[in-house]
Amino acid sequence: MRIPLRNSFAVFLIVVAFVFVDPGHAQDPESALSKDHPFWEVNLRNLGYKTFDGEKRLPTFVAFTDINRLAVSWLTLDDRHVTKNTAPSTPEPAHLHVLVLDARTGQKQGLHEWSTPSYPVGFLGVNDGKFLVCTGNVLRLSSASFETIREQHLASDRDCRSISPSRQLLLLSSYAFGTSYQNTLVDVGTFAAAADWAEKDRIDGISSHWLVGRCGKSLVICLRGIDQSWHTFQPVGMDKQFEDYPHKSAFFVNDGTVVVEAGHEMAVATVDGALLFRVILEKNRSFGSTLASSGGEKFAVIENRQRGITDPGLDMYAFASNYRVVVYSVPDRRAVYAVKVEGTSPWSPWERHVNQLALSPDGALLAVVSDEILKVYRLPGSNITGALTRHDAPGQP
Repeated sequence: MRIPLRNSFAVFLIVVAFVFVDPGHAQDPESALSKDHPFWEVNLRNLGYKTFDGEKRLPTFVAFTDINRLAVSWLTLDDRHVTKNTAPSTPEPAHLHVLVLDARTGQKQGLHEWSTPSYPVGFLGVNDGKFLVCTGNVLRLSSASFETIREQHLASDRDCRSISPSRQLLLLSSYAFGTSYQNTLVDVGTFAAAADWAEKDRIDGISSHWLVGRCGKSLVICLRGIDQSWHTFQPVGMDKQFEDYPHKSAFFVNDGTVVVEAGHEMAVATVDGALLFRVILEKNRSFGSTLASSGGEKFAVIENRQRGITDPGLDMYAFASNYRVVVYSVPDRRAVYAVKVEGTSPWSPWERHVNQLALSPDGALLAVVSDEILKVYRLPGSNITGALTRHDAPGQP
């Protein structure tokens, strides 16, 4: 059948629009929502895992320590009657717990705890089953069997601010109020200082050769080589609204790729400013917590949506509540997976929900801890096989 010339031209335009889609826009992640059940899931309650102690929010962490091991860590206070009005930065006697699971089955491999002040505390997965723990002024590298490989006392309380996607460099940072940040780049394997300096600008992320942070009074996103000077980082093709958004943040997916989020807009670009793709959400959505896989090809974000009613007269305001986790692929330049999570409710009884996530180094698995339930999902392209497994407690079928 012969197609009329006018219709042929319309078909041609549709084909052209499909093939030459603007590389600056990713697909709508709604189309990638997973209908799959988790690969496996674990109820962590029976092991003492908790996100709150009374009214006090406690630090919790989840991280892959290699492609075969997943670690969950949490803090418990020694004195359960500490007043809820105590500031989070007030050190209290506490214990840090670390649970190691088989990343493919959810079976328990080990559980250990250390006494520690409640602040500051940090936990980071490294590789080969190893993990880093920052407690008070002590930095410790431990094996998968909880043996101390290396330990170092720091000159002052330093936050484990950021680890490079390669897991080879760690940024230790402390802030002297009214003056500057004291920063040290540490080799993860040796604890040797690769660089040490003080500056007023905050660093958000590090890679093997680059730093990204927020500079000046307007807190614009800046980038620099480790031994170079800061320069403003603005991905080519991004609009003025993105540039002027006051609460941007940034992190590295790999040594040459940076993710910058600003409210409901996100840009993925190379360190020289070339835009790979961007995502623009609806106005009532925003990006929340982010992280990168150490494989350097995928990263995940928690996406928020506005919930509640805004009425200044009643002192009521909508707020950003966790809505879903979305995984993006840098080579594919789009979202490849998404799962919904439970966010904090604005309605009575005002249930608070805490969600954390981790990606395996090979980009095959997504781990999501929602309150006290850990679920692990297989990502597209994974060759991992198996059936859904549920455990009341790790190590028990």
